[in-house]
Amino acid sequence: MKNGSRYKYPPIEEALCEFRFAPDSDWDLTIPGKLQIELGEEFLGTPREQRSLKLGLQMEEGKLSKLHHDDGLLKVQLVTADGKRIIGVGPHVISVHMLRPYQPPDNLENGGWDEFRSRISTALNAYGKVTDAKSVVRVGVRYINKITIPDTNVKIEEYIKCVNPELEGLPESYRSFFGRIDYVYEDKVQLNLSYGLLDSSSTSVECLLDLDAFWQNGASIDCGESINMADNLHERISEAFETIVTDKARRLFDVNGK
Repeated sequence: MKNGSRYKYPPIEEALCEFRFAPDSDWDLTIPGKLQIELGEEFLGTPREQRSLKLGLQMEEGKLSKLHHDDGLLKVQLVTADGKRIIGVGPHVISVHMLRPYQPPDNLENGGWDEFRSRISTALNAYGKVTDAKSVVRVGVRYINKITIPDTNVKIEEYIKCVNPELEGLPESYRSFFGRIDYVYEDKVQLNLSYGLLDSSSTSVECLLDLDAFWQNGASIDCGESINMADNLHERISEAFETIVTDKARRLFDVNGK
């Protein structure tokens, strides 16, 4: 947010923070249940499973002899009753998710990063109580934004500075675009920026602005330091967001409710 402003209608579809722990910490399938109990009554929604599917081929004498697959558990998601707040837990990883609305439009004093950070701290502390995890090897913070422009005859670059789909010698009209830039800070923190045209209708255009910042340098930090790193990554994403969007876009987000 620019100069500490809170947007009444931030374009955030999902905000997430993930911590990955050293693989020498304990893990078993009872941990999601223990974590749900530790977190209390808020996460009473039915847990959901995220699974990974890997397919493999086995060849013999140049011919396919066997097709095998590995269906593994990626994360168990603990959800609130409305499904808007989620904690994902898997082998040596925990993530905290906030779905739209990220910021209650009728209460600008609450929600947003204040709520998100509190949930991150609560989840991390609860995970520490049900496991022996001490060392964090990766911290990531990601904000997935969907910017809806209530017009179809627009120049996207008037809202998002990193976009430049119009090139001399090519048609002025375009149906879609997508781009990705991976930035690296001096301290090796990485920021992955993805942007593109999601959809268009007779009345509006929807654009993606996905900012994913993470720390991972082969070392490890303790859980207390990892919260500070999450703060740091959040600040970098906020600065990047304000660098990328224009004042015309900010008016769509209704700065300070005005």
